[in-house]
Amino acid sequence: MSDDGISIVLPAFNEENCITQAIEQVVAYVDSRRLAAEIIVVDDGSSDNTATLARAMAADDQRIRVLSHSPNRGKGYSVRRGVLAARMPMVMFLDVDMATPISEADKLREALEAGADMAIGSRYLPQSCLARPQRWLRRTLGSGFRWLAIHWLSLGVSDVTCGFKGFRAEVARRLFTMQRENGWAFDAELIYLGRKLGYRIVEIPVRWYDSGDSRFHILQDGLAAAAELLRIRVNDWRGLYGP
Repeated sequence: MSDDGISIVLPAFNEENCITQAIEQVVAYVDSRRLAAEIIVVDDGSSDNTATLARAMAADDQRIRVLSHSPNRGKGYSVRRGVLAARMPMVMFLDVDMATPISEADKLREALEAGADMAIGSRYLPQSCLARPQRWLRRTLGSGFRWLAIHWLSLGVSDVTCGFKGFRAEVARRLFTMQRENGWAFDAELIYLGRKLGYRIVEIPVRWYDSGDSRFHILQDGLAAAAELLRIRVNDWRGLYGP
């Protein structure tokens, strides 16, 4: 493991329209900050050219690694695979649509350097900026899921699903080794486990805009996500997360 630096994990499923630009933005960010860094693209069984485009960029930059698996197994699985392959002392993941700009990673890094174990982006703090909010229906249903997650699991945070989170590497390895959910509730599970283990979790206000390209199917995925939240609590009752 390097003495300093950050691993940046990009989970990707059928993202050929934005994967190249996403990697370019991350490379530009680490170059501008002169960071020791690695960029780990995790192709989640894409049926398009996502993996091909990412590998073409990796061929020209040794800091970029591409991990692929098939079939599609879910964002939680992909993030876990990337995080557990990370080599740097800090690790973060973000969505390739750059709904939260990579420049906001400065705030995650600062929080981790100041002693946080987990730094999670939040769209709902007073200092947060929603440059382009979601449409009314999706925003309303998302608020319902957030309410369920926060209250069923006693998470103590304002935002659960923002795809912009950072960890100290040893914390990340422990949490993602314990993680069991691969679907939409994996973020909630990570926060739940972080609280259970007594880690210091800091929320960071971020800039965010809705890309309009959500893969979340309101009825089908909404019911599945609610079931996953219940399963997290049941898993803990059954002792599946350890003592």
